[in-house]
Amino acid sequence: MYRDDDEGKLIGVLNDYDLSSSANALGPQGNERTGTMSFMALDLLTERGRRGKVEHLYRHDLESFMWVLPWVVLRYRDGKLVISGRPLDEWATKDARTVYIEKITFLQDFLHLDFIGFDPLILCLATDCLDVVRRERNRQKDLRYKQWERKGGVDITDIERDDAT
Repeated sequence: MYRDDDEGKLIGVLNDYDLSSSANALGPQGNERTGTMSFMALDLLTERGRRGKVEHLYRHDLESFMWVLPWVVLRYRDGKLVISGRPLDEWATKDARTVYIEKITFLQDFLHLDFIGFDPLILCLATDCLDVVRRERNRQKDLRYKQWERKGGVDITDIERDDAT
């Protein structure tokens, strides 16, 4: 939307009302999740997250930013944009469950990638960010184990199944 001001200048405003809510509501009324799966927090890619059963927290936004950094870093080699065969490109075309599993695998294996030609300082920053994501994921998993133990225990396969779906 735009308007002319008194001096003949055009003033533009971009609004996104897709998930807006009325002033009296506690939040968006739908259970929709928006975002690019390549950058979404792991919690939001789970089955529960896709159904809108995971509360969206600030840490999810921070994790999302942390997924952007390695994606950008791995686009450039020797200071030039890599056109084909870039790591992580396939995440843009896969379903949420597959992206979730591939992100978990990436977190475990990213140090084994061929990083020759990448800026070492930026790569260290991206690696540190991924390490934060990995540690937070492990912390959340430990909390779930403790919650389930307090409820009388649960078969370990239930926990693994919850992570994979």
